[in-house]
Amino acid sequence: MTNNTSVRASTYRYSFREYLRNRVISRVFSNTGWPEWFGGILLGIINILFVIWALKPFTIYTGFLNWGRSIYSMLGIQVFGVPKMIPLFEKTSVGDIGLFTGAFIAALLSNEFRIRLPNSKLDYIEAAIGGLLMALGVVFARGCNWGGFFSAITVLSLHGYLMFIGLLIGGLLGSMYVKWRVSYDAKRLELELAQSNTTNPASLASSNLGLQKIVATILVILLLVLALTVYTIDPSGDLYLGILLLGIAVGIVIQRSRFCFATAFRDIVYGGGEFRRSVRLHIGIILGIIVGATGVFILKYQGIIDPMLYVKSSSIFNILGGILFGLGMVIAGGCASGSLWRAAEGHVKLWVALVVSVLSYPVFKTIIESNAKWIFGSKVSLIDIFGWNGSILFIYVSMLVWFFIILYLDYRRGGKYG
Repeated sequence: MTNNTSVRASTYRYSFREYLRNRVISRVFSNTGWPEWFGGILLGIINILFVIWALKPFTIYTGFLNWGRSIYSMLGIQVFGVPKMIPLFEKTSVGDIGLFTGAFIAALLSNEFRIRLPNSKLDYIEAAIGGLLMALGVVFARGCNWGGFFSAITVLSLHGYLMFIGLLIGGLLGSMYVKWRVSYDAKRLELELAQSNTTNPASLASSNLGLQKIVATILVILLLVLALTVYTIDPSGDLYLGILLLGIAVGIVIQRSRFCFATAFRDIVYGGGEFRRSVRLHIGIILGIIVGATGVFILKYQGIIDPMLYVKSSSIFNILGGILFGLGMVIAGGCASGSLWRAAEGHVKLWVALVVSVLSYPVFKTIIESNAKWIFGSKVSLIDIFGWNGSILFIYVSMLVWFFIILYLDYRRGGKYG
């Protein structure tokens, strides 16, 4: 009797564990990922929570600025600015760390983490050039794909729409480069096959996968333990702990939904290889902006936050910044957030792009702001142009118009290619 009970109990424990793995973890972290529209809505909601908690929307490159200045300060170089705070006590930096951590956790659970080496030296060159262009673009656009576009429109700042125009142009230029690169790779591959003595570096990176995961997991755990220890001791630790958790949520959502702004803007006009996915990504972007803007509008209208919160300067140079950033993110293979979550999956090319961006952004920002600050114009909120009701209505209408343009582009591609 006792033996039968023990067997049933053992079977029950095993079955429930299998149930959790097959019905919960394997579905939430499956290789199929989450729909882009769902990811967009979640990002819009998280952005609202981020504004409430941190009194700023989710952005990325200010964190890079903090990291870069911290590195230069450790090297004794102060000419490019001194970091306001150490990385664990700067809001955007903490959010970036959270994004990377969340993406890494999601990549591990979905079995999508492995060290991926570039296939050629040209990949390293692209990463460096892309990182430089993105850093330079951020200076002119007053933000990256988040701070200059997604979150910018969410907080009713005109500069978000100006960068949007630039991103479309930059994405188109980037798609032309990708077309040339595909042709170049095809010729190079043909030559390598003819020589029959080459080895694919990317395949070598898959060796010792178990060890890679263990080492990466230990490093991330140590980072989290350090952050939690510091935040427990510091009186203001609750603020940064909340930002870290929201950043982790952003990382999980982006990794699971493969929410890549580079793909969205690269293929939507040109109609490249991932055109269908770019359509879905733009629908996710539209939904995320609508959800986020609605929440932030209410917060501003009710006086809970400053109506000018995160409204940045607007000028024609925002468009130039968008062009540079859009081209850079396509060449590098990832935008600001895309670089972080793809780096968390083990893409070495994006690590190179990140390092170059982090080191070059403080340099570009210092030089341009010291010698040509006049190019930035003045801060303009949509509220200043359209009034309270008109500002949110303008966002709804503009996003609806863009939605139908996306559908028309999809229709044209569907009609041509079936």
